[in-house]
Amino acid sequence: MSTETTPTVVRIGARAIRSFHITQESVTAFGNLVDDHNPIHSDPAAAKAAGFPSPICYGMFAGSLFSGLMAQDLPGPGSIYLSQNLRFTAPVFVGDDLEVIVEVKEFHKDKGLISLANTAQKTDPATGKAIVCITGSSVVMNKTLQFEGESTWTAAK
Repeated sequence: MSTETTPTVVRIGARAIRSFHITQESVTAFGNLVDDHNPIHSDPAAAKAAGFPSPICYGMFAGSLFSGLMAQDLPGPGSIYLSQNLRFTAPVFVGDDLEVIVEVKEFHKDKGLISLANTAQKTDPATGKAIVCITGSSVVMNKTLQFEGESTWTAAK
């Protein structure tokens, strides 16, 4: 019985999406892990005093959700996370459902490098429209992939 898998095919515009429900338990666990106990993440009164309607998720917790998406879905197993930049554009609250998206923007076949656009968004319950909470980009390396098409990536030459 073979355990060999077919390599993931990467092309410009390929996307992967995952949904996450942000619970107080997961926010508290993250805060304990990084030793950040700012009460705006757990105490409704502290969050309100800071100008938020309810406790907010740690920005880096929400931003870290890209890691699992890249490791499991796109580019997939064998990926090495090389860099990440994030811009926090709207708060993520405890109880929010967050959609995390990565999209292939460029690649460098010879080096196995992939540049990804990263977005995390939620749906505004009042309007049904997407609210972008995080934007950014990342670079990963994965030498087990098949690349389809061409990409001009001058930064990696």
